Amino acid sequence: MIGQPFHYIIFMKQTLKNFWIIFFLLGLGCTHTPEETPQQTMAQKFQSMHPEERHIWLPPSEEELEARRRRQKQLDVVAADMERLFMGFADILGNEIILENLLRGKEPAIKQLEARLAQQQAQEEKVKELNQVLQELEGSVKEMDADLEAIRKTRDKLKTPPQAQPDDYRLAILLFRNGEYLRSIVAFKRILLKQYSPDLKDNILFGLASNFYKLKQYGAALEHLDDIIRNHPKGDKWLVSHALSGLIYNLQGQPGKAVPILESALQHQPNPELLKMINRLLKLAKEGAADASS
Repeated sequence: MIGQPFHYIIFMKQTLKNFWIIFFLLGLGCTHTPEETPQQTMAQKFQSMHPEERHIWLPPSEEELEARRRRQKQLDVVAADMERLFMGFADILGNEIILENLLRGKEPAIKQLEARLAQQQAQEEKVKELNQVLQELEGSVKEMDADLEAIRKTRDKLKTPPQAQPDDYRLAILLFRNGEYLRSIVAFKRILLKQYSPDLKDNILFGLASNFYKLKQYGAALEHLDDIIRNHPKGDKWLVSHALSGLIYNLQGQPGKAVPILESALQHQPNPELLKMINRLLKLAKEGAADASS
């Protein structure tokens, strides 16, 4: 009888001990939760990615797409203004510019023409004389072949290219207005092969640049615009060449190149219409440059 309470007490102690162990484990399981790994940013994921996997294209976010749409709409508006400016130049260039250059200094031009005709007549006499010399030398010995070649080269130098006519320029402008850009390019290049007023050089180059721009051959367009900017600062196409260059660089996704060109144009007091266009292009270029650097 005395031993039973003793065994009962030992049994109860063991049972309570087991219960405490079970409660402790349950409490430990309820309070312990696995730590969540911090979310990685896209840049961190890209840096931690294996180099061979980085070529995988990630589609832009909706915000990026919306920003691109807004930017393209703004560029389209400026391009439409540029189109209207082209048409205005086409109307003016067909008559005013040509007449201004042709009638400027009419009397000195006539004297120059008379002197040129006299020079041409003298050159023709020289060509005849050279032809006679060539005929006499045809039966000469081989040692005279070098002299014959020199005379032929001299004769070729005496030939002067034909004079460009106003209709040549009007035709190139008309082809541009009608959307026949390739034929207009050929017409402008034919003028470059003739004698023309130096004051028309920047207009011819701008006509070529405008045709290449319409054909979306931006590299060729920029070459002619760069020629105008570098070599014809006093021409009436100098400032608008800056604007068209800025537009092309924006369209090509190179806003960083557009910014200095447009800022340079602002320093030379463009007319109100061109000033408005340059400011809009400059704003878009600076926004695009900031996006590219971020």
